[in-house]
Amino acid sequence: MVHALEEARRALKPGGVLIDLKPTARNRRVELELAGARLYIGEIDGAKSAQDKRLADAALQSAVDSGRFRREHHERFEYVSDLDTVADLREFAASLRRSVMPPALPRRIQELTAGSGDFRIRIRREMSIGRYRAL
Repeated sequence: MVHALEEARRALKPGGVLIDLKPTARNRRVELELAGARLYIGEIDGAKSAQDKRLADAALQSAVDSGRFRREHHERFEYVSDLDTVADLREFAASLRRSVMPPALPRRIQELTAGSGDFRIRIRREMSIGRYRAL
């Protein structure tokens, strides 16, 4: 992240804008949407990447503290992924690089939805977006 910030500062003219978009260190939440109900099923463990996210936040804060960038806006929002089947959930989990989905999550969803095709698996991920001005 430090090298990326230095490259951004080099490439941006004074007054240029840096957009920082990244997931927060919070785990993804897995929910099951049924007709008239939303059930919390569990979380996808992102602990292996949490330290990297904290270091990225610290590097950006250091760039602000040193006067290289000024933070103009920052907020958090949810990014939602909807999946139709347990097979889709397993495929999603297989695509994760460092996060781990507990094996019990797909089994629990199968138990709760046996014989029902009217459900949606929802994965919620907290994201952070900020706008920074190069000084």
